[in-house]
Amino acid sequence: MTTLTNAITSLPAPSITLALGGLTTAYVFFANIGETQRGSIAYLNGRPTPVTLNDKERAKVWRGYFKLAAITFVSGLASVWILPITFFVGLLPINSRLFELAEQDEGTANKIITPTSDDEAKKLIKTWEEKHLIRLPSYGVAWGLSFLAILLDGRV
Repeated sequence: MTTLTNAITSLPAPSITLALGGLTTAYVFFANIGETQRGSIAYLNGRPTPVTLNDKERAKVWRGYFKLAAITFVSGLASVWILPITFFVGLLPINSRLFELAEQDEGTANKIITPTSDDEAKKLIKTWEEKHLIRLPSYGVAWGLSFLAILLDGRV
């Protein structure tokens, strides 16, 4: 273990930073590729089979996904573009509304929140997925550039 520690700490700081950035963006990028194919959002949007959940149940499943995906967001902060894109495409208001719909009747809020339509959560989750896909290329670019920088460093 000491040899590994010495090898890592003997690297220049930019090499360590690039390696860590590459690791975090790779996780985020490839996790999102899998999620778009067979994950919770694909399920909620009827892929691979139609879903028979009511609006509140859809919002609750989305909330569970979002809580588990929070680690993905945190590691995504290593990629400079993700946060501005999140604000720019308008995901935050969608997140807030889905949280409101999921929390109604759970005692977490004193007010009753009624959906604006019978399928409000379904529509919001569909829009959320479309806007989320706008962020996906930036994860891939961040990973690719980090990997390229590591290769160009000449230590690999």
